[in-house]
Amino acid sequence: MSVTLHPLGILLALTFLTAMSFLFFWMFRVPPAAPLSVITARRSITRIHRILVPVVETVVAERAVELGCRLGEDQKAEIILASIVEVPMTLALSTPMPALEAQAKEALDMATFIVQQHNLPVRSRVLPQRSAAEGILRIANEEQVDAIILGLGEKRGRLPAEQFGRTVADVLRKATCEVIVAKAPIPV
Repeated sequence: MSVTLHPLGILLALTFLTAMSFLFFWMFRVPPAAPLSVITARRSITRIHRILVPVVETVVAERAVELGCRLGEDQKAEIILASIVEVPMTLALSTPMPALEAQAKEALDMATFIVQQHNLPVRSRVLPQRSAAEGILRIANEEQVDAIILGLGEKRGRLPAEQFGRTVADVLRKATCEVIVAKAPIPV
């Protein structure tokens, strides 16, 4: 019995051998190690289980709520919505302010609806306080949040350094957790 080698058969065998070699090389190669800073950043993002989003009745706040939901979606993070009713220094903190409290409740209802669309756990709070920053920081400490997301609207005619309001600047300076500032895009 004699075996004859056909050139087409040899070509097919070499093609198959080459393809299998590349496949095994690709399957068994070890990927390069990720830098420690990348690993640390990824771990800190996956440890976000409670997100505080201060809410006012603006589109900017609704965008901040949406960002919070998307950030916490993978971890099924709890979204804590807060509306701070700023009470003037001339009044006691316990003074009822029905108009402002009604606005706060309306803004929280809209924000709660957004969070419910993402099937995330949500709680809301209305807190009377002397300044919005104090209220935000107080709730952040009481709730032990992992991140605060602040919505920032555009203030026309101001320099970029002046864009941050007093509230945002105070929260950035004093917060003990991660703070994310979500600036709305400038309309064209």
